[in-house]
Amino acid sequence: MTPGQPSPIVELQNLLISAESVEDFLSGLSGVAATTLSGRTRSTIDCGITFQEGSRRVTVARSSPRAVRLDQIGQRMGQGPCVEALRTLAPVLLEDVWSDPRWPSYRQELVSQNCRSVLGVPLQIGKDSTAALNFFASGPVFDDQTIQETPAFADAASQAIRLVMKIKAAQDTAGELRSALQSQTPVSIACGIIMAQNRCSQNEAMTILTNASQAIDKTLPDLAKGIVTHLSGETPLPSSKVEVMPIPGRRGARSTQAHPT
Repeated sequence: MTPGQPSPIVELQNLLISAESVEDFLSGLSGVAATTLSGRTRSTIDCGITFQEGSRRVTVARSSPRAVRLDQIGQRMGQGPCVEALRTLAPVLLEDVWSDPRWPSYRQELVSQNCRSVLGVPLQIGKDSTAALNFFASGPVFDDQTIQETPAFADAASQAIRLVMKIKAAQDTAGELRSALQSQTPVSIACGIIMAQNRCSQNEAMTILTNASQAIDKTLPDLAKGIVTHLSGETPLPSSKVEVMPIPGRRGARSTQAHPT
């Protein structure tokens, strides 16, 4: 970290405030992670973030196009520090492709991309899914101090991801509730109109409205909106008309019925 530069934790907090979506946050996180390790190692570090659900792994964010290419090598081959970190939930280092005997085919792919060292650091985000920060370097720059300090950053990143996902879930729920309320309000008003016209109960009014919607093959909310619009003197229903008809057996009562035009 250079003098005057915010600490990684402060940058994560700023991301939480400014990100407009989970995708924005993860994209920013990969950039902060790459910048943080680039400063510590004094070299250019690329970072990819991999999510795993079941056996499916996907790169959800990256600090550079190169990070995506390198991240997808491990995903495609099913081996390497990223895959191992996801499996063991512990940091995994490939210090040098020229001296480490593990994953020979994977190491050959890295050599072709001028990548010499890889560090995979797991993220704790939930019971049903896991994730990892994957760092790629052109030289063997990940020393013991870097490896010891990186999990602390990963812990802070994990907490931030969980918070962002909870916020997103709450926003989705709120949106669904708003949609439900918006669709139910016209239905309630239409039921009130039918109750006033027919001097009937709410259940009877809902039955009348439901039967009418089925008769003209129109959704209940759309029919209700049409009835409210029609009876308020605004634009008439485009695909049906509303007529007030007597209900047999109920003196003075009338029924709101919709008929195809």
